[in-house]
Amino acid sequence: MIPALLWSLMVFTSASAQRTINTSAQTLENSRIFQTEDISVEVSGKLALCSHSEKGTIILDVTGGVAPYTYRWNTLQTTKDRTNLFAGTYTVEITDAVGNVHTERIVVQPPYPLILEPLEKTDATCGSGNDGTAKISVKVGRGEPYQITWSNGLKDTWEAHNLAPGTYSVTVADKYNCDVTTSFEIKAASEGIQVSEAIQNLSCSGQKNGAINLSISGGQSPYTYIWNTGSTAQNLTNLAAGTYSVLIKDQTGCSFQASYSIQAATAIQLNETITPESCAGSSNGEIQVMLEGGSAPYTYKWSNGQTSAKLSNVTAGNYALTVTDALGCTIEKQFILGTASELELELVEKNDISCAGADTGSIHLKVAGNSGTYTTTWLDDSSAGLNRENLPAGTYQLIVADESGCTVSSSFTIAEAQPIQARIETALDVDCAVGTITGVAWVSIQGGVQPYQISWSSGETGSREINYNSSGNLKVSVTDAFGCNYQTEVRVDFPSQINKSGRLDFDYRKLEINSEPEVQIDEEIIFESVISEEFIGWEWSFGDGKASKEKDPIHIFEAAGNFEVTLTAYDIYGCSSVEKNIIQVNAPLEFITIPNAFTPNGDGLNDTFIPKFRAVSEFSMTIFNTWGEKIYSTTSQETTGWDGTHQGQASPPGNYLYQITYTSKDGEQFTKTGGVTLIR
Repeated sequence: MIPALLWSLMVFTSASAQRTINTSAQTLENSRIFQTEDISVEVSGKLALCSHSEKGTIILDVTGGVAPYTYRWNTLQTTKDRTNLFAGTYTVEITDAVGNVHTERIVVQPPYPLILEPLEKTDATCGSGNDGTAKISVKVGRGEPYQITWSNGLKDTWEAHNLAPGTYSVTVADKYNCDVTTSFEIKAASEGIQVSEAIQNLSCSGQKNGAINLSISGGQSPYTYIWNTGSTAQNLTNLAAGTYSVLIKDQTGCSFQASYSIQAATAIQLNETITPESCAGSSNGEIQVMLEGGSAPYTYKWSNGQTSAKLSNVTAGNYALTVTDALGCTIEKQFILGTASELELELVEKNDISCAGADTGSIHLKVAGNSGTYTTTWLDDSSAGLNRENLPAGTYQLIVADESGCTVSSSFTIAEAQPIQARIETALDVDCAVGTITGVAWVSIQGGVQPYQISWSSGETGSREINYNSSGNLKVSVTDAFGCNYQTEVRVDFPSQINKSGRLDFDYRKLEINSEPEVQIDEEIIFESVISEEFIGWEWSFGDGKASKEKDPIHIFEAAGNFEVTLTAYDIYGCSSVEKNIIQVNAPLEFITIPNAFTPNGDGLNDTFIPKFRAVSEFSMTIFNTWGEKIYSTTSQETTGWDGTHQGQASPPGNYLYQITYTSKDGEQFTKTGGVTLIR
């Protein structure tokens, strides 16, 4: 390294400036010696260049000698200060007013490199650690003193410690304020611990329901936790208000430390102003509550359902209030609301009408809680008192007022008695087996007040039901518990005997006439009844589980066998007569008849070739010409048959071959082949 002395400021003082100049002046009167101070110069400015593009400056501060001063530079300038100077040596002669001369030689240093050694650094152990270091030193420079400035605030130190991961810079300046800056990054050996927290403050005063829940990422799990409470859990619950600190470490020793505060809730305080009800039943009482503490907004729930801070338009009584703040904290309080005047009208007794249409109603009342005397006013009779008798059915309204001005009113309804209504109902009890009849009559009662007294015209009493055995008029009298009476009568008919002479018979036949006289399965059979007029209802049972209520039903037997068909008829008394017949149902035998010729001439006779068959479940027919070419085919049992055409053209007369395949009801398959003659 070049010695800094070579590049320091060089100021040379001439011999003339170093010696003391004495100036003697003599007068004729006496001889005195005057001595002045030496000229002294302070040099400042930019006396060293940091780069080739810079220019230097020289600023002189001259003292001593006798002002004013004159200046002469070796570059012939005569100004005191110099600017825009290149590097080099500048000499100035300073002469004061009495001729003293001082010579100053000043060197403006040429640019000299400031070079730093490569920065030495140690990365942090983890992303959340702060144990990184950095060290800087000068490789080439003009010498001490150096000014060092770190971007994290450190000054005039060659080493920085406790650095967290991140980007930093350091600036080094020499004694001429020429500087150089280098940047560097402190990295992390592993990802730092990242922590986010969810704080649950106390919801209600006095509770310990605070919580701190931590979410951890980064670092290398597992983590360990040390709280200032002594807990080693990740999360804390059931906390009181206060500050809680935690130290978190991962398995590499990387750590994270933080503190969290649990805030206390403010207790809810409730004050009230109660305005009593002015008069009993006036419903103008009020309770106004004022709240302090808790967390707004508040919700209010009164025991009568109101939901505001002011309970209004209520009667005297007990009321409960529950206030809930925004955090769900509650306070409950009971209130007693009184009445300024407790005027009350009490119903002692009320009697409704005993019998319909009578004036037997009554109202008996009592006044209590009045302030002073009171007055009563009935809307229908202003002269009536508290107790009223002989009232007809209706509604009666009373107003009572006391001396305080409070009034109470009430309505009383005298109900009309429900009139007694009675109805005689009759029925005939018939024994079909022996042919006997018994008449039964009973009375249905509505209204009135039980128990009832019942008296029949036939002499029976106390019974709602009697028997009769002849035609005529029946009367009944009903009296209820209040003596209210109702009478009714009815005409009854009584038959002399049960008519059992009615005729009942039936016959049956096939609905579609064919050559088979026997009843076959799947054939429609109509049953024709002969029923006398005395019968009003009938029912068929066909012996195969099926039944019908038609008079002449049509029935199909789906299986072969002997079936007992029963016809039952009923008369007006519910007595029945029965007629039965046995019907034999046969299963048809399959057959097929194939014609040997047909004449498709449109006369409606034998126009198509189709076999006649019975009891066949599946069928197919194919027609071939004499060369074996298929000219017609069908699988439908509903087909009308081959009409003697092929592809829309009439086939020539002659012989054709057929193949017919069918399956019997038993599942056996048959095939028939042969010839048929087409005649035109």
